[in-house]
Amino acid sequence: MFSSLSNREVKAFNTVRGRQIILWSLVLLFFFIYTLQVVLNHFFLRTYALDYGFYNQAFWDFAHLRTNSNTVFEPPLETYFQIHPGFTLLLISPLYWIFTPIFGTYSLLIIQNIFIVSGGYCVYLLIKEKTCNFWLAILAFLHFNVIWGHYSALSSDFIETTIAASMVPAFLLYFNRRKFFLSCIVFLFIITCKENMPLWFIFISVTLILSYKEKDAKMFSLGLAIFSLLYFLFLFAFLIPHFERPGLPYGGFAYTALGKTPGEALQFIFTHPFQTFRLLFINHLGDPSYNFIKAEFYKVFLVSGGILLLIRPVYIIPFIPIIAQKMLNDSIGRWGILGFYSIEAVSILSVFVFFAVDRISNTSYKVILCSILCISTFSVTLNKLDQRTSLWYDISKENMLKSSFYKSDMDVRKIRRQIASFVPADSSFAASQSIVPHFSQRKKSYIFPFVHDARYIVILKDNRPYPLTPEQFESQMSKYRASPDWECVLDDHPLLILRRVTNGNNR
Repeated sequence: MFSSLSNREVKAFNTVRGRQIILWSLVLLFFFIYTLQVVLNHFFLRTYALDYGFYNQAFWDFAHLRTNSNTVFEPPLETYFQIHPGFTLLLISPLYWIFTPIFGTYSLLIIQNIFIVSGGYCVYLLIKEKTCNFWLAILAFLHFNVIWGHYSALSSDFIETTIAASMVPAFLLYFNRRKFFLSCIVFLFIITCKENMPLWFIFISVTLILSYKEKDAKMFSLGLAIFSLLYFLFLFAFLIPHFERPGLPYGGFAYTALGKTPGEALQFIFTHPFQTFRLLFINHLGDPSYNFIKAEFYKVFLVSGGILLLIRPVYIIPFIPIIAQKMLNDSIGRWGILGFYSIEAVSILSVFVFFAVDRISNTSYKVILCSILCISTFSVTLNKLDQRTSLWYDISKENMLKSSFYKSDMDVRKIRRQIASFVPADSSFAASQSIVPHFSQRKKSYIFPFVHDARYIVILKDNRPYPLTPEQFESQMSKYRASPDWECVLDDHPLLILRRVTNGNNR
């Protein structure tokens, strides 16, 4: 094979091949780790109706060209878009026909992981093109994949925001290559995910205007900023009101420290800039148990590379809206490092940190600094698997280093077989939170105790009683068991299945 090649050419070939082996081994490794987390959580009944059951029903409906009158949400929705005017799930719904025959209700989890790993791969390509250094690119890929935020996001099972945020590196890659048409396609895919995305892209566009010298890049970025602003205004002036229904107003705006409406909030920000800045760091809800949650995010963010953005402060700009939406929100769950509420930040952190580090002229220093960065980021990720200041951390869904992650107290295979045997695939049912995601791809799936017109009730007695307290759960379960309108078709601890008695038709 190498007979006609010089020694230098053979060495170069082996180097390229070796580097490809390193890269794709890491790609497969992290895809395996991500998949292990989400698949085992779903297998062991650690995914829940809200949000995974909600998304699974919508995915199934969109794939069948329906707008999804979502029954998993309570109260049931006339259309999926009442919660957020987000179109990501609709856009990827054709993948249902490719993935579902193989992966069933695991499909969205697998698809999401493909997007995350693809985002990391785009980070690798972008840093390699910017620095012309393979090892810096590999370190950027490692950094992207060891950040705590991806594992926290996957503990939320599937979220549209994770998919869209993971595609920002792809947008930046195409932009850097001056492939503006492809950049536009990815840009539209991202900003139509959720109402905060166009606001975020205004800041990303400003960063690009200030970072790139070429006129075509500046003009294209300006166009994206203007389009993002217009789409943001269109969302709040027309699209969101269009999907609102009586009794279920838009709930995406929860910034009472700034004002009751987006307009009031904007006015407050401009008239009280110092007070707004202060709100980013203090517990503005007053309850002392919420203290230090914001501080935990900032510490982890800085140790994971945020401090290096100071090398070139222009790269701080894209983080302004996503940190502001976290810290100014009324929900303490958003403040810290829980769930998917850091996914936008971690999806772009590797890119802009490595861009900033590239300002250092000495290549050896850059490699050493980025190696230390990867180690510190990985260390803080491992540390936060065990304990967090943020409230409501579910260690069972995220800490894959514990043996308990790989087992369940229940015979989950038996439970799924029993449900499939007693509950017809097309029947409406109300079920415990952890049952719904496995059987929500049907017309009517409800969360117990919201029974509505369900034909079956499927309950795990010892599982999470949410949205009820344990006492309320016991009371509701006893009520339905004693009701003459319901008959017990299976009581095999911990599973209870009841069937509605209706004129002899029990389907």
